[in-house]
Amino acid sequence: MTEVIVLGAGVIGLTSALVLSEKGYKVTVIASNFPTDELTPKYTSPWAGAHYRPFPSLTEKDFQDSQLTRVTYKYFKYLALQEPESSIKFIEGIDYVENKGVYGIKSKGYFEEIEEMRELEDLPDGVSFGASYKTWVLNSPLYLQYLYRKLIFKFGVHFIRTEIISLKQIFQNFPKLTVVNASGLGLQYDGGYDSESSPIRGQTLLVRVPPGCPYLEKTVTHQSKDGLWTFVIPRPFGGVILGGTKQLNDLQSTEREADTKQLIARGQLLFPELFVDGKLDIRNVNVGFRPARKNGVRVELERLKEGAIIHAYGAGGMGYELSYGVALKVLDIIEGNSIASKL
Repeated sequence: MTEVIVLGAGVIGLTSALVLSEKGYKVTVIASNFPTDELTPKYTSPWAGAHYRPFPSLTEKDFQDSQLTRVTYKYFKYLALQEPESSIKFIEGIDYVENKGVYGIKSKGYFEEIEEMRELEDLPDGVSFGASYKTWVLNSPLYLQYLYRKLIFKFGVHFIRTEIISLKQIFQNFPKLTVVNASGLGLQYDGGYDSESSPIRGQTLLVRVPPGCPYLEKTVTHQSKDGLWTFVIPRPFGGVILGGTKQLNDLQSTEREADTKQLIARGQLLFPELFVDGKLDIRNVNVGFRPARKNGVRVELERLKEGAIIHAYGAGGMGYELSYGVALKVLDIIEGNSIASKL
């Protein structure tokens, strides 16, 4: 049985571990945080919304990444039907865009393989483009725990909790093995992180909504002319997420009150059904750091004399969307089917 080390227990790492385990590999996951831990901002995946919102491709790399999200889309359809304990649910997704730009119902990277995609004619004031489509939402902490339990109890995956400061450290303890580098920002062989990677701070609100709230059955994203994104995402079995912020290289790990006030104000304007008598029932303020990378997610092989590294990091705010597509690509590289491929 071939042994593989997976560095990182975020959604990319856990999904890669699952795909490899299903193919018969002996997998060990090394990470400093696991899904059953108390939440911490440095462990990004549990803070995600999470939902799927396609967007038009500006580059060929964008389009390649969009194809990976479609792989996940199809897989999540299966999980929603066959494994409801995953928390995945398919509902209506809506995009409202004030500055249409590249958006269109047939824009490359936006519409392909997305079910029930249609352009909306009845638009809110100030919106120049709107679309409706079938998409998925999930409860990120529950989904991670679902993956974690499956890995432990179905496949006997071993989890090691430790702080890794360089990839070299792994090879010193596990020589001549294959390492999947799902470390978010891209830990490097001699330490430090990929120079193309940067954290993007996100702050959202987890809220309790009144019975019959329409946002329990649909997720809506509104992009304003000033570049602000405001979204509402129902969390199966766990309230509704109102977001959000995208703050590059902002490392404040605690709530920023000004952000909370702005989110409430934007929510009142765009999604008034979340409020009861003008008040929002906030149950938690979430702060996490998306591991972004200038050229998108990195999925490629690096050969070393000590072994091999398959890099699988830099998903930004698309970790869940990319997760299964990236995991299959990792498997493909390990099995030698596309060893020279670079996404």
